[in-house]
Amino acid sequence: MTTEQKKIAAISKIADLQNERLLDEVTRLLEISSRDSLPEPGWAKGIITSVSEDFDDFIPPGFNGEDEDKLLN
Repeated sequence: MTTEQKKIAAISKIADLQNERLLDEVTRLLEISSRDSLPEPGWAKGIITSVSEDFDDFIPPGFNGEDEDKLLN
């Protein structure tokens, strides 16, 4: 089943729903999925347990904005 076929099947099932609680839940899930996909601060807390001591020794060109004009041109 293609992505488009899955979307059509899901839309058909949603259109047939009569249970208001289920409709509210589907709406909530759709709202969550449409939010920015940027991770929220602290998302890696407990996952990343250590960072190398030399982590900040190399800063790629343009990372801190000083070469921004060069990158845009």
